[in-house]
Amino acid sequence: MKTTLVIDRMENGWAVLEYAQEGITFSIPSVLMPEGAGEGDVIDFYVSVKDGETHSRRARLKKLLEDNMDD
Repeated sequence: MKTTLVIDRMENGWAVLEYAQEGITFSIPSVLMPEGAGEGDVIDFYVSVKDGETHSRRARLKKLLEDNMDD
């Protein structure tokens, strides 16, 4: 999923982002922002699920749970 956001402000290590379509704001650590990004900048925000890594993680956790349930 890709959407457009506006950087409302940067404060105390956080970037406050505005998602105008939904009328909401939310914060993320400012270290995740593109270099040189600042207040008022319009950015593309992209999120995806890594299917392979998700599957591996779930399998590892399932095995851990099963191993501990045997005790």
